[in-house]
Parts: sequence; C-alpha cells; structure tokens
Amino acid sequence: MNQANVRFLESPKRILSVLEIQTPLSVPAMRGRLAHLLFDLRIQLVRHEEADMGRRRVERLWLVEFDGAPIVARRRLEVQAAVLAAVDLLTRRPRNVRALRRHSLDADPPLPAA
Repeated sequence: MNQANVRFLESPKRILSVLEIQTPLSVPAMRGRLAHLLFDLRIQLVRHEEADMGRRRVERLWLVEFDGAPIVARRRLEVQAAVLAAVDLLTRRPRNVRALRRHSLDADPPLPAA
C-alpha cells in the first residue's frame, strides 16, 4: 500500500473533528506543512499525534473551525481534498523537467504544408 489515505474519523456529538492521514514512511512528516495549509483554510489545529505502524506513518489531527465551531460535512470534504492534494505533492518523485520538455517538443505534430 504505497498511496496515502486521508479520512475523518467518526466522532458523533464532538466539537473536535479527527482527521487521520496514513502515508508511507518515505513521505516526510506533514505537521509543519499541514499547519500552514489548515491556517489558510481557516481551520485550527488543536492537537497532533504521529506514530509509525510498520511501513506506514499515521498522523491524527484534532481540528475545529477558527470560530470554535465543529467542522461540518461540506467543509470536511474541502479540508480532506486539500490535505490529500498536499500529501500527493510530497509522494511524487521529482521530475526531470528537461526530459519532459524535450518529450513534449518531440510530440508536436508536423505543421501542414502550405
């Protein structure tokens, strides 16, 4: 299982929402990056726990809206998508930009004869 999983854990009747992120150990810890991302989304990071489980890293974040309100379902989806996008950026291998540019130039169709 090399891909990342991002999900909210069910916690009915609670103000804090728990977001769980599972990544391969090769992905650096997300705490600093997540703090900035969540701030931009106007979400407070109240608590953060991290543990290595086999070949996976599990990070749990306790979250609440900036105004102290619980995170509603539609916002959860927004937060989940943003965090998953950030994790995906970290799991990608650096690309050889020169090779990509050369490939894209070779892939251009020939111009029609005039």
